[in-house]
Amino acid sequence: MNEEDRKQDKQNENLPAVRQPVELIPVELPEPHQRFYDKLRAKIESFIKDKGVNETVANYILLAPDLFVLLARLIMDKRVGGSSKAIAGVAVAYFIAPIDFIPEALVGGLGLLDDVILAVYALRRILVDVDESVVREHWNGQEDLLSVITKVIKSADDLVGKKIVKKLEELVFRKK
Repeated sequence: MNEEDRKQDKQNENLPAVRQPVELIPVELPEPHQRFYDKLRAKIESFIKDKGVNETVANYILLAPDLFVLLARLIMDKRVGGSSKAIAGVAVAYFIAPIDFIPEALVGGLGLLDDVILAVYALRRILVDVDESVVREHWNGQEDLLSVITKVIKSADDLVGKKIVKKLEELVFRKK
C-alpha cells in the first residue's frame, strides 16, 4: 500500500460505509411537518432558480428539508435515546435559529449549507447509538442516507470552508 492509499484510508475511516441503494418506501409526513417541508423546499427551489445556483451546490441545499424532517422525526421516536434526541434537537434548533455561521437572512439559500453539514454530522453521531434501520425508517430523501452522509462529509470543506466545518464538528462532537 503506497502513501496515497494510506492517506485515503485514513480520510475514509470516519465515514459510514456506502451501501447500494435500496428501493425507498414513501413515508407520509404528519401535517405540520408536511407544511414546513413544502414551504422550505419551495423557498429553496425559488432561490436556486432566481439566483442561478450551480447544480452541485443546489443538490446540497435541497437536502435541507429532508434532513430537517428526519431529525424532527428522530426527536419524536421513542426508540431513540435521550442523548441522541438532544443531538437531533441541537441540529433542529440550528436550522431554525436566525443566527448561525452562515445566516440565511444575509446570503439566502446558500446559508443552508452549514445547516446541512451540521445535520449530517449530527446524524453520524446519532448512528453510533441508534440502530440504522430506525434512522432509515424516517428518511424521506431520494438518495441512500449513508451515501448522502458520506457525500456531504467529503464535500464539507469545499462547501463552507475548513474553519466553519471545524466549528460545526465541535458543536456536535463536544467532549463531555
